[in-house]
Amino acid sequence: MKILVCTKRVPDLETIPTPEIPPKSPADIFRDGLAWRMNRYDEYAVEAALQLRETTGASRIDALTVGEEDAEEVLRRAMGMGADHGVHILQTNDRLTSPFTIAGLMAAYARERAYDLILCGTMSEDLMQGLVGPIMAGMLGWPCLTSVHAFAQSERSQALVCEREIEGGCQEALEIDLPALLTIQSGSCQPRYPALSKLLRANTYPLEVFSEETLAPADARQRVVTVRPPEQRREGVRIEGSSESKAHQLAAMLRSKGLC
Repeated sequence: MKILVCTKRVPDLETIPTPEIPPKSPADIFRDGLAWRMNRYDEYAVEAALQLRETTGASRIDALTVGEEDAEEVLRRAMGMGADHGVHILQTNDRLTSPFTIAGLMAAYARERAYDLILCGTMSEDLMQGLVGPIMAGMLGWPCLTSVHAFAQSERSQALVCEREIEGGCQEALEIDLPALLTIQSGSCQPRYPALSKLLRANTYPLEVFSEETLAPADARQRVVTVRPPEQRREGVRIEGSSESKAHQLAAMLRSKGLC
C-alpha cells in the first residue's frame, strides 16, 4: 500500500501575540514575525498513516506540502515521525491561498503516482475550512470520507473500515474501497514525538521539489476580500469600589435583569 499524507504549515498563535487585525492587506495577516508549525490535524493524519503501516505493512508513506521555501519544515517533521519521503510544491506566496488552488496542485502531483490512500487533516487550524481534502478527492474522482477518527484494513484487501462520530455522539462505521481519500480528526491515538535518529535523517534528506507552475494550478475560484475582527455587540461594565460594594452592585444588576 502506498500512502500520501498532505500537510500544511500554520502559524503558532499560542506562543506569540495575536496578529494585527485588520491587517494592511488580507494577505498580510500571516506575515513575517510569526512562529510556524505543522497543522495539528495533519499530525493526526501522519500518525494514522504510520499506524496503518504498522498493522498492514504499507510499503511507503510520502508527505506532501504546498507553500513557500520555509514550509519544508513540516515535511521534515513528518519524516522525523516516520514518513519515508517528502514532496514540496513550492509557491512564491502561500498566504491565504485558495483551497481550490492547493487541492489542484496536490491532485496534479498525486494523479500519476499510483497512491492507494491519501490522508489529510480534517481542517487547517488557521482558516478552519476543511475544503482541500474533499476538493482534491473530487478532482481525482476518488471516494472520500471526512472527519474519520479510526480506520483499519477490511477483510477485503482493497478496502478500509472507517469510523467517525456523527450527530448525537453516535459512531458510524463505513467501508470504503481503495484508492480513497480520508480526512482525519483527533481520535484516541496521539501523534508520536519525532525520533532523534529520524530527525537527523530528515534534516539532511533531499526533498523532492516542484514549482507550482509545472503542475498547472487550478483556478482559485475565491479570494479574500477583507479580514476584520468580530463586531462588538455589547459593552462591558466595570464595577468599582470595595469588595462589599462590588457585591451589592453585582446583585442589583442581576436583579434588574431578572437573573436572581
